[in-house]
Amino acid sequence: MPQFVRCKPCGYVIREDKLGKVCPACGAPLKAFEPYEDKVSPRRRFILNLDLHPILVHAPQTFAAILPLVVLVGILFPAFYASEVIAVAAFTALILPPAVLGAIFSGLVDGKVKMKKLTTPLMLRKIALGCCLLAVSSANAAIIIVGGFQPGTKLWVLFFSAASFVCAVLLGRTGKQLILPLLPGRL
Repeated sequence: MPQFVRCKPCGYVIREDKLGKVCPACGAPLKAFEPYEDKVSPRRRFILNLDLHPILVHAPQTFAAILPLVVLVGILFPAFYASEVIAVAAFTALILPPAVLGAIFSGLVDGKVKMKKLTTPLMLRKIALGCCLLAVSSANAAIIIVGGFQPGTKLWVLFFSAASFVCAVLLGRTGKQLILPLLPGRL
Protein backbone atom coordinates (compact mmCIF):
# COMPACT_ATOMS: atom_id res chain seq x y z
CA MET A 1 0.00 0.00 0.00
CA PRO A 2 1.48 3.38 -0.95
CA GLN A 3 2.58 5.77 1.78
CA PHE A 4 1.37 9.35 1.57
CA VAL A 5 2.95 12.56 2.85
CA ARG A 6 1.44 16.01 3.36
CA CYS A 7 3.12 19.37 2.90
CA LYS A 8 2.70 21.26 6.17
CA PRO A 9 2.74 24.77 4.58
CA CYS A 10 0.13 24.17 1.85
CA GLY A 11 -1.57 20.86 2.68
CA TYR A 12 -0.68 19.16 -0.63
CA VAL A 13 -0.87 15.36 -0.35
CA ILE A 14 1.26 13.12 -2.54
CA ARG A 15 2.50 9.55 -2.59
CA GLU A 16 5.91 9.49 -0.94
CA ASP A 17 7.51 7.64 -3.86
CA LYS A 18 6.29 10.38 -6.27
CA LEU A 19 7.77 13.24 -4.23
CA GLY A 20 10.76 15.04 -5.69
CA LYS A 21 13.06 17.48 -3.89
CA VAL A 22 10.33 20.09 -3.28
CA CYS A 23 6.56 20.28 -2.92
CA PRO A 24 5.04 20.31 -6.43
CA ALA A 25 2.37 22.75 -5.27
CA CYS A 26 4.26 25.38 -3.24
CA GLY A 27 7.97 24.56 -3.61
CA ALA A 28 8.58 23.86 0.10
CA PRO A 29 11.61 21.63 0.80
CA LEU A 30 11.33 17.92 1.65
CA LYS A 31 11.68 18.61 5.38
CA ALA A 32 8.28 20.37 5.26
CA PHE A 33 6.48 17.06 4.65
CA GLU A 34 4.91 14.84 7.28
CA PRO A 35 3.35 11.37 7.06
CA TYR A 36 -0.29 11.41 5.99
CA GLU A 37 -2.92 8.72 6.37
CA ASP A 38 -5.84 8.77 3.93
CA LYS A 39 -8.88 7.97 6.07
CA VAL A 40 -11.36 8.06 3.19
CA SER A 41 -12.93 4.69 2.34
CA PRO A 42 -11.87 3.10 -0.98
CA ARG A 43 -15.44 3.41 -2.35
CA ARG A 44 -15.63 7.07 -1.48
CA ARG A 45 -12.11 7.73 -2.81
CA PHE A 46 -13.04 6.01 -6.10
CA ILE A 47 -16.07 8.29 -6.57
CA LEU A 48 -14.09 11.41 -5.65
CA ASN A 49 -11.23 10.46 -7.98
CA LEU A 50 -13.61 10.32 -10.96
CA ASP A 51 -13.63 14.15 -10.74
CA LEU A 52 -17.02 14.27 -12.46
CA HIS A 53 -18.09 17.52 -10.86
CA PRO A 54 -14.91 19.47 -11.68
CA ILE A 55 -15.10 18.21 -15.25
CA LEU A 56 -18.79 19.05 -15.69
CA VAL A 57 -18.39 22.45 -14.03
CA HIS A 58 -15.86 23.83 -16.52
CA ALA A 59 -18.22 23.72 -19.52
CA PRO A 60 -20.89 25.99 -18.02
CA GLN A 61 -18.25 28.33 -16.60
CA THR A 62 -16.66 28.62 -20.04
CA PHE A 63 -20.02 29.20 -21.72
CA ALA A 64 -20.99 31.77 -19.08
CA ALA A 65 -17.71 33.62 -19.61
CA ILE A 66 -17.86 33.62 -23.43
CA LEU A 67 -21.52 34.52 -23.89
CA PRO A 68 -21.50 38.12 -22.61
CA LEU A 69 -18.41 38.87 -24.70
CA VAL A 70 -19.96 37.55 -27.90
CA VAL A 71 -23.22 39.44 -27.28
CA LEU A 72 -21.34 42.63 -26.38
CA VAL A 73 -19.30 42.43 -29.61
CA GLY A 74 -22.55 42.08 -31.51
CA ILE A 75 -24.06 45.14 -29.83
CA LEU A 76 -20.97 47.36 -30.09
CA PHE A 77 -20.08 46.33 -33.63
CA PRO A 78 -23.36 45.67 -35.47
CA ALA A 79 -21.57 45.33 -38.82
CA PHE A 80 -19.55 42.48 -37.28
CA TYR A 81 -22.71 40.79 -36.03
CA ALA A 82 -22.65 38.28 -38.84
CA SER A 83 -24.66 35.09 -38.86
CA GLU A 84 -21.63 33.20 -37.49
CA VAL A 85 -21.47 35.41 -34.37
CA ILE A 86 -25.23 35.04 -33.87
CA ALA A 87 -24.90 31.26 -34.24
CA VAL A 88 -22.11 31.12 -31.65
CA ALA A 89 -24.11 33.26 -29.21
CA ALA A 90 -27.28 31.23 -29.75
CA PHE A 91 -25.49 27.89 -29.39
CA THR A 92 -23.71 29.05 -26.24
CA ALA A 93 -26.91 30.42 -24.69
CA LEU A 94 -28.90 27.29 -25.56
CA ILE A 95 -26.27 24.79 -24.34
CA LEU A 96 -25.67 26.61 -21.04
CA PRO A 97 -28.83 25.47 -19.17
CA PRO A 98 -28.30 21.73 -19.84
CA ALA A 99 -24.61 22.11 -18.97
CA VAL A 100 -25.57 23.82 -15.69
CA LEU A 101 -28.04 21.03 -14.96
CA GLY A 102 -25.26 18.45 -15.40
CA ALA A 103 -22.98 20.47 -13.12
CA ILE A 104 -25.71 20.76 -10.47
CA PHE A 105 -26.40 17.02 -10.53
CA SER A 106 -22.72 16.10 -10.36
CA GLY A 107 -22.24 18.69 -7.61
CA LEU A 108 -24.98 17.11 -5.52
CA VAL A 109 -23.39 13.68 -5.90
CA ASP A 110 -19.90 15.05 -5.23
CA GLY A 111 -21.10 17.06 -2.22
CA LYS A 112 -22.90 14.07 -0.72
CA VAL A 113 -19.84 11.85 -1.17
CA LYS A 114 -17.28 14.43 -0.05
CA MET A 115 -19.13 16.21 2.76
CA LYS A 116 -21.64 13.44 3.60
CA LYS A 117 -24.47 15.97 3.69
CA LEU A 118 -25.79 18.76 1.52
CA THR A 119 -26.92 21.08 4.32
CA THR A 120 -23.63 22.73 5.24
CA PRO A 121 -23.56 26.54 4.73
CA LEU A 122 -21.23 26.39 1.72
CA MET A 123 -23.15 23.53 0.10
CA LEU A 124 -26.43 25.39 0.55
CA ARG A 125 -24.86 28.49 -0.98
CA LYS A 126 -23.57 26.47 -3.94
CA ILE A 127 -26.99 24.88 -4.46
CA ALA A 128 -28.69 28.30 -4.35
CA LEU A 129 -26.15 29.83 -6.77
CA GLY A 130 -26.43 26.82 -9.08
CA CYS A 131 -30.22 27.18 -9.15
CA CYS A 132 -29.83 30.92 -9.78
CA LEU A 133 -27.46 30.22 -12.69
CA LEU A 134 -29.90 27.65 -14.07
CA ALA A 135 -32.81 30.13 -13.85
CA VAL A 136 -30.88 33.04 -15.39
CA SER A 137 -29.39 30.94 -18.19
CA SER A 138 -32.79 29.35 -18.90
CA ALA A 139 -34.40 32.80 -19.13
CA ASN A 140 -31.68 33.85 -21.55
CA ALA A 141 -32.21 30.74 -23.68
CA ALA A 142 -35.98 31.39 -23.70
CA ILE A 143 -35.43 34.97 -24.89
CA ILE A 144 -33.22 33.73 -27.71
CA ILE A 145 -35.68 31.01 -28.72
CA VAL A 146 -38.65 33.42 -28.72
CA GLY A 147 -37.06 36.66 -29.88
CA GLY A 148 -33.69 35.81 -31.37
CA PHE A 149 -31.17 38.64 -31.52
CA GLN A 150 -33.50 41.39 -32.61
CA PRO A 151 -32.81 44.99 -31.56
CA GLY A 152 -35.40 44.72 -28.76
CA THR A 153 -33.86 41.58 -27.26
CA LYS A 154 -30.11 42.22 -27.54
CA LEU A 155 -29.87 44.17 -24.29
CA TRP A 156 -31.91 41.54 -22.43
CA VAL A 157 -29.65 38.82 -23.79
CA LEU A 158 -26.62 40.86 -22.68
CA PHE A 159 -28.15 41.38 -19.23
CA PHE A 160 -28.93 37.69 -18.69
CA SER A 161 -25.56 36.70 -20.17
CA ALA A 162 -23.77 38.99 -17.71
CA ALA A 163 -25.94 37.69 -14.85
CA SER A 164 -24.99 34.12 -15.83
CA PHE A 165 -21.34 35.09 -15.73
CA VAL A 166 -21.70 36.68 -12.27
CA CYS A 167 -23.45 33.55 -10.97
CA ALA A 168 -20.70 31.34 -12.44
CA VAL A 169 -17.98 33.46 -10.79
CA LEU A 170 -19.74 33.34 -7.41
CA LEU A 171 -20.18 29.58 -7.78
CA GLY A 172 -16.50 29.17 -8.61
CA ARG A 173 -15.44 31.23 -5.61
CA THR A 174 -17.72 29.23 -3.32
CA GLY A 175 -16.63 25.91 -4.81
CA LYS A 176 -12.99 26.82 -4.37
CA GLN A 177 -13.57 26.90 -0.62
CA LEU A 178 -14.76 23.27 -0.76
CA ILE A 179 -11.74 21.88 -2.61
CA LEU A 180 -9.47 21.27 0.37
CA PRO A 181 -11.72 19.60 2.94
CA LEU A 182 -11.42 15.83 2.85
CA LEU A 183 -13.45 14.49 5.69
CA PRO A 184 -12.37 11.14 7.10
CA GLY A 185 -14.66 8.19 7.57
CA ARG A 186 -16.92 6.02 5.46
CA LEU A 187 -19.83 6.96 3.22
